[in-house]
Parts: sequence; structure tokens; C-alpha cells
Amino acid sequence: MTGTQSGNEGVWRVLTGVGALGVGIGLIAGIPLLSLVGAPLAIVGVIGLTAVRRGRN
Repeated sequence: MTGTQSGNEGVWRVLTGVGALGVGIGLIAGIPLLSLVGAPLAIVGVIGLTAVRRGRN
């Protein structure tokens, strides 16, 4: 079915978004710890999202 998400895809999208938001806020506000925590979250989220999409094909 095209257009539907698996349950895991939504989780990976949220994880990527939270990580990217953390990096952005950390860089703008000058809080390096927030960027250091957000960057791995975003990277893991993108890897997980890629894996889910490849598994679906």
C-alpha cells in the first residue's frame, strides 16, 4: 500500500526531527551540549528511516 506508514517509520521520523531540532536550537542559542546530544539522535534517526524504507521495497 502506497501512502501508508509502518509503525516504525513514524518513530524514526520523530527521532530525526527531535535530533535536528536539538541541533538547531543548540547552535542558535549557543548551547553546545544540546547540539552534541541532538546530532547523534538525528543521525540514528536518518539511518533507521533509511533502513525502514529499504525494507519496504
